[in-house]
Amino acid sequence: MKNKFLLACIVGLLSASTIYARPATETEYTSVIRDFIDSHMTSNFKKLKSIMSDNSVLKIPRGEKVLVQEKDDLVSMMKKDAGTTQNCASSYEVLAKSDAMVIARVDFNYENCSQHDYLIIEKNDKQDWKITQVCKMFEDIKTPLTNDNSVVAKN
Repeated sequence: MKNKFLLACIVGLLSASTIYARPATETEYTSVIRDFIDSHMTSNFKKLKSIMSDNSVLKIPRGEKVLVQEKDDLVSMMKKDAGTTQNCASSYEVLAKSDAMVIARVDFNYENCSQHDYLIIEKNDKQDWKITQVCKMFEDIKTPLTNDNSVVAKN
């Protein structure tokens, strides 16, 4: 009887640890995404610095070139803008994930354009989730004309 009780306790503990192990990992990278959004919205350079890896980069396409900023430059620029609050709505979507890497898209929707930040988040040697790369893309929001002469195809 003692053996069955002991076995049941062990099975219960193993089941409980598997149930709670996976959401903790998801919460950690989700927390990094939410902190990234918050740092952008409130110019919180300290938070940005804490969630980015030491060798992380930001890439922004400009014409036929890609501008690259390193973490320290990005944090310094945000520090200069401390206290600035963005007037936009934000959302995110996890595009792909594994036990070691997450790719997410963060959208900042302004009145006239949308900014799409693609985050590469990786586990470091200490098993902490850190942003290693951000690719920033912009999309103009087209305002419809009042006297639009567009043609709609009909079946």
